[in-house]
Amino acid sequence: MSRAVKSPGAEDQAANGQIRRRRQPVQARSRETVERILEAADAFIEEGGLDAVTTRNVAERAGITPPSLYRFFADREQVLDALIEQHLERLGAFLAEAEQRWAPGSAAEFVARELDTFAAYFKGHHNMARLWFDGRVSPTVRAEVGRYQHRTAQRLHALAISAGFATACNDPRIFVLAVELGDRVLDLAFRERNEPDPHVIRHGHTALTAYLEAALRQ
Repeated sequence: MSRAVKSPGAEDQAANGQIRRRRQPVQARSRETVERILEAADAFIEEGGLDAVTTRNVAERAGITPPSLYRFFADREQVLDALIEQHLERLGAFLAEAEQRWAPGSAAEFVARELDTFAAYFKGHHNMARLWFDGRVSPTVRAEVGRYQHRTAQRLHALAISAGFATACNDPRIFVLAVELGDRVLDLAFRERNEPDPHVIRHGHTALTAYLEAALRQ
């Protein structure tokens, strides 16, 4: 007896590097509908966390029927994926603006400014923090965060080179690991809180600075 072939789910597609394409709105009315869907999902995360986000709940709050939602998003995962893409665009603009106004003079200043800037964004966008840290149970969100982390490591390496305390010869994995460590610090600092734990942030400054200074000397 032949076995039925299961179509790849979100987890399989993420593992294979496939990107599930969603319908992009063209007309103004469609764009407004998508924006209402994302605003509704964002509100549910703010009020009840990720578990509160269902396609039925989101559609009802957005003032549309579930079939109307499915015209743009195949499932809940695609809604979350679109939402984190939107937040990452805003986070990128927030970081770019902050970096225009300063040039780090040391690894310690570099760590403190970057970590504090991320913390400031998460503090002002509680639902982004929940989606960023808790949303990784979703394979699409996890893949999007992973891509962003990789780009962040490249950006920080370039920034450190321009500041003069790193070189192009430094192993780029130094900054990949620094980004992952910083991510864990922020996760702990915002765990079950909307305000970052200042003690965790302070210890994070110390740990990340010590790591970078030691790694860049090798």
